[in-house]
Amino acid sequence: MNIAVYFLFALSGFAGLIYEGSWARYLKLFLGHSSYGQVLTLCIYMGGLAIGSFIAGKWVTKTKRPLLGYGIVELFIGIGGIAYHPLYNFLTGIFYDSQFTASLSSRSAEIVKIILATGSTLPIAIAVGMTFPFIAAGLMRKSGAELSLPMLYFSNSLGSAVGILATSYLLIPEIGNHLTLCVAASINFLLAAIFSVIGLSTSPIAKENVSENLNCDYVKTHHLAMPPKNLWVWIAALTGLTSFVYEIVWIRLLSLLMGSSSHSFDQMLSAFILGLALGSAVSGKWIRKDSLVILSLAQIFMAFFALCTLYFHKPFWMMMNEANQIFNPTSDGYICWSLFKYALSVLWMVPTSFFAGMTLPLITLILTRAYQSEAPIGKVYGWNTLGSILGSAGGGLLLLPILQLKGALVFAAILDFSIGFILLAVYRKRFRHHVLFYVAAIAMILPAFFVQFDPHLITSGAFRTYKNLHPDEKIRVIDGKTATISFHESPVHYYIKTNGKADASLEKDRNAPISSDELTQAATAFMPMAVKTEPYDAAMVGFGSGMGAHYLLADPLLQKLDCVEIEEAMMELARGFYPWNRRGYDDPRIHIFIDDATTFFHTNHSRYDMIISVPSNPWVSGVAGLFANEFYAKMRRYLKPGGLWVQWIQTYEFNDLMFFNILKALDENFPYVSLYKSTDEPDIIMIASDEPVYQKGISRFFSDSTLAQEFKSLHRDPEFFGERNFLFTNQMVKNLMEGVSPNSVFIPLVDSRAEEARFVHSEAHIVEVFDSCEVCWQEFLDSADYAKRRPARVKSMLAAVPNHFTEISLLAFSDDLLQKAKNSKQENAADSLRLDSLESSAEYAEFREMYFEYIFAIPLEARDSNAVYQKVRDAVFANAFPKSFADEFSILEFARQKNYADAAIRIADFYDQYELSDMGKIFLRDCVILSLLAGEANLADIIYKDAIQKNEKFALVEKRLIEREIKKMRLRGL
Repeated sequence: MNIAVYFLFALSGFAGLIYEGSWARYLKLFLGHSSYGQVLTLCIYMGGLAIGSFIAGKWVTKTKRPLLGYGIVELFIGIGGIAYHPLYNFLTGIFYDSQFTASLSSRSAEIVKIILATGSTLPIAIAVGMTFPFIAAGLMRKSGAELSLPMLYFSNSLGSAVGILATSYLLIPEIGNHLTLCVAASINFLLAAIFSVIGLSTSPIAKENVSENLNCDYVKTHHLAMPPKNLWVWIAALTGLTSFVYEIVWIRLLSLLMGSSSHSFDQMLSAFILGLALGSAVSGKWIRKDSLVILSLAQIFMAFFALCTLYFHKPFWMMMNEANQIFNPTSDGYICWSLFKYALSVLWMVPTSFFAGMTLPLITLILTRAYQSEAPIGKVYGWNTLGSILGSAGGGLLLLPILQLKGALVFAAILDFSIGFILLAVYRKRFRHHVLFYVAAIAMILPAFFVQFDPHLITSGAFRTYKNLHPDEKIRVIDGKTATISFHESPVHYYIKTNGKADASLEKDRNAPISSDELTQAATAFMPMAVKTEPYDAAMVGFGSGMGAHYLLADPLLQKLDCVEIEEAMMELARGFYPWNRRGYDDPRIHIFIDDATTFFHTNHSRYDMIISVPSNPWVSGVAGLFANEFYAKMRRYLKPGGLWVQWIQTYEFNDLMFFNILKALDENFPYVSLYKSTDEPDIIMIASDEPVYQKGISRFFSDSTLAQEFKSLHRDPEFFGERNFLFTNQMVKNLMEGVSPNSVFIPLVDSRAEEARFVHSEAHIVEVFDSCEVCWQEFLDSADYAKRRPARVKSMLAAVPNHFTEISLLAFSDDLLQKAKNSKQENAADSLRLDSLESSAEYAEFREMYFEYIFAIPLEARDSNAVYQKVRDAVFANAFPKSFADEFSILEFARQKNYADAAIRIADFYDQYELSDMGKIFLRDCVILSLLAGEANLADIIYKDAIQKNEKFALVEKRLIEREIKKMRLRGL
């Protein structure tokens, strides 16, 4: 019977951590940052456990059927789980729609947020807290076995450790947050039914009728001294506090080690709980020993192993670094790497949390023996949980910013060590007079005052790629409330990191054209700036390096810039980029707010002509929420009519499906979205509005002296960030977005898959599909829109400096072929022999490759005036080239003339005569698009199935685009 109960209580723990994992995701959206969401979730969850334990501890002494009471509690938990999602939407809707909350200050609004979050979550947490006293009392009354207490802690904690992993890797990715809560509720309903049957079918046993034949009390038998009973609840509170300070510190450290993804956080929590479970199980083996000594030693070893994470942190970073060399960047490799990460979490956390897990059962055991009753169970559990709340809230919001990582860790360890040391020294003489006891104590604690966390090591970002763990650079680190920020100066550049992940960089050489990350930062300012022709107000979500704000403030039309940055340490360390980001600090038009973006906009009472968001990579926990449907819906409220929403997104460590999940979310909130590539960088700039987006104001970059001077300092052309970078609009890819789900906070499609995309080094190929072309998709998908943007692209292509050596070589080879053709005609020689010999020659193969590479850089519209093209065309007409070359040339000649019907005829002939699958990717793309432009869906389909469908050079997203456009054209033809 007991074994079945342990298994069922493990299921309860499984469901409990589903709630905690899901709540963290809900609350980080509402509070605006994953760190705050995790801290508040821990506080509410642990606070609920405390309140529930106190309540149940009072009630359990008065009930004759505690197992029935447990079943009723599980029923209420299940009801709460079902109701949570609609209740959350209702309460958050009230907040964002209320004029009252909008009239509050930012801090007051945050308080209201916390009240609403607590009100929606705390009742369920209280019910969860009531489960342990009821089930513990039920088992103790049935068997009178104290062993049931540690085993209950163990089974519940083990279920919790598994539950958070299942939530992270299986449930939420597959069914979303809402249905995941329904799964947990179903488990609660099952437990309610089972325990209601058990409770009703067993005879009622009052507490006073329980046999007091408990296991042998070693302390009582040997007349050993013990502290006052009330002191134990304080010890329970302190050990709860220290345990969660460790957890908060370790979550930050392991984020630096393993990456701050949602999966990493869940692995850390699971490993911590696993240690608690193992410690609880082992504590049951020591119930016949001196419980005070066992508890005191557990406190001491808990402190020692916590400090060991300081003493021996370097091997962990080295192992993670080497893992980049061991695990292949594949889906299978990701599974192995995830298991490796979990193993590191276990190695890091379990030695300490193992001893932490022993403390609560032992304190409960001491007090149940002292009171000869199960009444202290709720009291101990409650005080321990209150300590946990103080540890999680105080650790994250006070200790980390004030004492930093090492200080917070050492503070908690000394507190733990002191508890164990004082108990042994005061209440057990054999320790008090033993010199070795003091020597061991000094040896455990003293190194903490001399060993430091290696700043180069912990901020290296070893989780991302193989690194030189000690580069030649200066570094400054600040552990902030939400993240650890580090500023680095290498011999060639400056850069800033968040939790070990580089977020912005700046080249030291300011005489060279800006490049790398600075290009994207500049693009987020200049691309939307080019849309504006009238004075405007703007807001920016995220300060970062401050370069984006600096460039935006170069615009004389900008009247005000409100910049919202959630981490104060970022503002402090970004000063390292000064004076190059000086406007971000000195310009009177900028106003800096340290706040969550959603709260700021809600309480600021302002609407803007432009809002720019510069988030980190989507695999970072909480960041994917900034690309979510719900976030876009909120942000649109704060835009004026015609206002611009501007956001960058990285295409590296990403994939096309996630990109379209995000674009679909944007598309559902904004009727017009224009997307631009960040020149020379793997990033996309998305500009959304309720009006069509064109860079109609880019002429200001030439005419305005301030802006012209700014571009001179950048060593870039004023049109560098213009329409030449245009990719497509949301209207162009409507067909491609059909059937794609929008990224949502409640169904976090991006957050769940982004870490794997980062690990396998995948990338979104959408830029190459729309940017690498002769005949471009935009011409087919929306020729009217593209006609307005194409001239800028043509101009930039023509402005590129040609390779004169290549031109001379191509002209010389073409002249030589022309001369040979003339000679052959005069001699009445057979052309076929000459051309066959030419086609098989190495010189022709080299020419062909060189020519197509050269001519690809010349836009179709300008080829007629290009000397090389003219010469080659003359040679083609003179029958100087092999027929295959001439046929290929004629297809693109008709494309240049926009004679798509004749181009399609030539393509069909080409298909009949040659092996199309042997042709290059650009030519095949040309053929498909030209066929569609000619209205020849069947021809496009033949080309696709014969040469593209199984061609690995084509990205899946382009294959899907071809399939859908062919299908659409056929349906339109019907």
